Amino acid sequence: MVVTLGYAEAVDEEFGREVFPSKIGGKPRWLDPTRPLAVDRVVCDECTKPMVLLMQLYAPEDEPASAFHRTLYVFICRNGACHKTGAKRCMRVFRSQLAEDNSMYEEDAGSNDVSDDNDDDDITWALRPQVKAAPLCVVCGLAGTKGCSKCRARLYCSRDHQLADWSGGHREQCGSGKTDNAAHRRKLQRMVFPEHVIVSEEEPAQAQAEAEAFDEDSDDDGEDTEGITAEDMALVPASGERAEDSSVDVDRAFLVFQRRIQLSPDQVIRYARSAESPGPSEPLFVSDDGRPSIGADANADVPACEKCSAAREFELQIMPQMLNFLSIDSVDPASIDWGTLLIYTCPKSCGSAGYTGEVICRQNFSSQGIGEKFMRAMHGDDSGFTKQFDSLNI
Repeated sequence: MVVTLGYAEAVDEEFGREVFPSKIGGKPRWLDPTRPLAVDRVVCDECTKPMVLLMQLYAPEDEPASAFHRTLYVFICRNGACHKTGAKRCMRVFRSQLAEDNSMYEEDAGSNDVSDDNDDDDITWALRPQVKAAPLCVVCGLAGTKGCSKCRARLYCSRDHQLADWSGGHREQCGSGKTDNAAHRRKLQRMVFPEHVIVSEEEPAQAQAEAEAFDEDSDDDGEDTEGITAEDMALVPASGERAEDSSVDVDRAFLVFQRRIQLSPDQVIRYARSAESPGPSEPLFVSDDGRPSIGADANADVPACEKCSAAREFELQIMPQMLNFLSIDSVDPASIDWGTLLIYTCPKSCGSAGYTGEVICRQNFSSQGIGEKFMRAMHGDDSGFTKQFDSLNI
């Protein structure tokens, strides 16, 4: 199975000119700028405040034709306390797509020598000059349907963001004709996650080969994993507390997870959908526990597509390393946290205009994972992990 890895990089000037960006944080860059998402689609079920963009990923498909341009948007609540409940209450994922022949974009003939020999990847696209973008919320970039009652110049998605902008600095500047000062801009920037570019490359062949070798040997459960201490194998909670030094049973899925990502410890996403795959791809689970149920039943964690009834399939996962780029307080036990976020979508990419809701599932690390040593290993300090895993024959 071919997996494409995504890495976070700093925003540069070239990114500002990108028509179909993949990125973490910031305000959404809408595939259809005339139809931004409405705030009522992303209100947190816990605190009732608007969610903000976690990431968006440009993921076009060859089939159907209506998904020639295709972007996935992931929104989450910024309130860490809301994440102590089910993921579906504080997280959303949407799919937006356009056919190649559409009213939004055209081939930018000035940037490329467009010919019949060019691949689709070689074509540069540009927004048609007649396209007029819809008004957006100055805070989060959702559809701006409410205005400042005094100056009428500032637009918002909701009363919450209007009040946040007012107290953040607009009170002093409203009606003055002045632009936002630096302090006001910083306050607005803190309302969303910091923006980073997502760049991609194929997973190293060695990691894929090891995974395939393990899959072939997955029926052999004779590994001696007893007697490993929690200090070595237990996940340290977000608060930084150390686990008790006691013997535990090893979470085998976590060991496989750690071994797989060792060669690319900075990956923030794993994209697994491919037209070349013989069947649906499987996520890289972080635990043997908490795997989502998939089925036609509406009560399943991953129900069938509501539009075409096709069974949803795994497309990508967001890794815990992305948390490092969100400027959240990792020592706060109430902060946002996850082991991995799994995104399942309709394999037919059915529908066309608008925003189709898909499914996001959260899997947390078990108490039998790996703590501080694991976190060091993710950033390149092996700390003896290779020998430890090799001894387990994984």
